[in-house]
Amino acid sequence: MRRAGALSGVLHAHGPHDLTMHRRTSLVRRGLALCTPLALAACVSLPLEPRALMDAPDGVRAISFDCGNALKTAQAAPRDQGKALDPHAIRILTWNVHKQEDDGWEGDLTRFAASSDILLLQEVALEDSLQAILRGAGLRFVMGSSFAYNYAEFGVLTATRVAPVAACTQRIEEPLIRIPKSAVIVWLPLPGARHTLAVANLHSINFSLSLEAYEAQLAALADVLAQHDGPILLGGDLNTWSQARLDAVVRTARRLNLVEIPFAEDGRRLFLGNQVDHLLVRGFVVTASRTTAVTSSDHNPAGAVLRLAPVPP
Repeated sequence: MRRAGALSGVLHAHGPHDLTMHRRTSLVRRGLALCTPLALAACVSLPLEPRALMDAPDGVRAISFDCGNALKTAQAAPRDQGKALDPHAIRILTWNVHKQEDDGWEGDLTRFAASSDILLLQEVALEDSLQAILRGAGLRFVMGSSFAYNYAEFGVLTATRVAPVAACTQRIEEPLIRIPKSAVIVWLPLPGARHTLAVANLHSINFSLSLEAYEAQLAALADVLAQHDGPILLGGDLNTWSQARLDAVVRTARRLNLVEIPFAEDGRRLFLGNQVDHLLVRGFVVTASRTTAVTSSDHNPAGAVLRLAPVPP
């Protein structure tokens, strides 16, 4: 694939004889299923650098964002950004949608999108029906593309009720299967606040024999967030299927002064006996939290309602 420039154009412009995106993505998923894990890298295309796929009035734009420049843009953003999140009740949810392979995902995503201000999705196939659901709920989205297969994009996606003031993406290859995992960071305006809200959506490395790559991915994300002075939300599928991986997340949380959101009735799915989906925050009071059992993915979504904590004078 060619290098993504500052603005590499609009994606998904279809001619009259093209397959619909929904049908085409279904074929894509079947094709990916035919690729064995070790041969998967030969089945996909990788952009030369991390890129964001952003919702725009004329389609989805592929844009390359450097996190350093995005952070500077967020820090320089004026306090009065017009429409902003309600700091007294910010509804958040994280969900690995399993590439939309399971029946019923459209109905579940429609419900979750309508009741969320910040929606963190992992293993997203960027098909037309998913985009329509998000736009129908009044959400804008930024996707961190991990890879493309037959013109369909797969990765992590953050949808928000207000437009970000800045965004960037990160990407790291799985050590064994050589397929990237991605993160996307967006900065959102908060009314009357001294700083923006930094939101990081992460799908962590899964297949590795050591912690080196796993910790490197966390460190790269933390290096950006450590330069942000305001509130933070970090969530996603962190693949904490071992105690050593969970310990690495705990160390990252301590570095950034994050606390994990607890769930009184914890219905998050277990993998190798461990929970892998997490929500961590800084600068917020958690007023409610819950998990929801679904059959439309191999992960159950986890959500919460946040209130911006008062900042000491």
